[in-house]
Amino acid sequence: MRTCLVLTLAVIAAGSAFAVEFTFKEEPAQLVLLGDGKPWLSTWMAPYDPAKGEETYKVYTHIYDFEGKAPITKGQGGKYTHHRGMFIGWKKTVVNGASYNIWEMSNSTQRHVEWLDRKADKDKAAQSEKIRWCADDGKPLIEEIRTIAAAPGPNGARVFDFQSTLASLAGKIELRGDLQHAGMQVRMENEVSEHEATTQYILPEGATEEPDDKVVGAWWVCCSPVVREKRYWTMHMTPRTHALGQPVYSIRRYARFGAFFEPTLEEGKPQTFSFRVLVSEKELDRAACAALYQDYVKTVP
Repeated sequence: MRTCLVLTLAVIAAGSAFAVEFTFKEEPAQLVLLGDGKPWLSTWMAPYDPAKGEETYKVYTHIYDFEGKAPITKGQGGKYTHHRGMFIGWKKTVVNGASYNIWEMSNSTQRHVEWLDRKADKDKAAQSEKIRWCADDGKPLIEEIRTIAAAPGPNGARVFDFQSTLASLAGKIELRGDLQHAGMQVRMENEVSEHEATTQYILPEGATEEPDDKVVGAWWVCCSPVVREKRYWTMHMTPRTHALGQPVYSIRRYARFGAFFEPTLEEGKPQTFSFRVLVSEKELDRAACAALYQDYVKTVP
């Protein structure tokens, strides 16, 4: 795992544009990544407690505003409580004929097991954790190694590389769902659902938006919501090396967006999926987004 973490750091640091000193702060229920003393990210890691099911059934990472005052992503509660920060899952996880909802978490959990590595330095940081995806009786189904790297990006943007390595612990596992309930996605602050008309999306040239907020022909999308009276531009990017090819993107106006894909896991054959999330408080247009995506493509082997 150390090698993977170092490689991620090396890749993401290539786009750095200004100096930031990163540090980690561990709190009772979360790990906070600080940049120059202000929160950039916080990852929920409270032990699963059946008495606090909704509060503890999912591992996710918040993205903070540029002042470090509060998250601009959604946590527990609100419209669709299971939508939280940067997260990954599948509504129909099929194991030996049984189906587990590891999206809405109705009969399953994602449990933080341990931190494998944390590295914070000047201009770059990364965290790597082990997570177990379990049936509601606690039986482990999937072991995930989730690595999130952070670095300053061009023109004051912030760049987060999200990497998930999934290993079956229960034979053949089919990760299934639909574009609104599967894959790696981001949900911005719940407040956005109260003024959805203010949310804008930028799509790549040639991509098309179809019914049910489905986007085809895209390797990236950019969501521009208003959070606490401030507009942000948040890109979700999939590398062209994605194992299942180009994903289908989902772009709800309440600002839940991301990549839908349906892999199949086999025991002893882990699969790794990588994405980049870039957040800017300065306006992006299609040309700027396309250039940022090309910068990303150059860093992915």
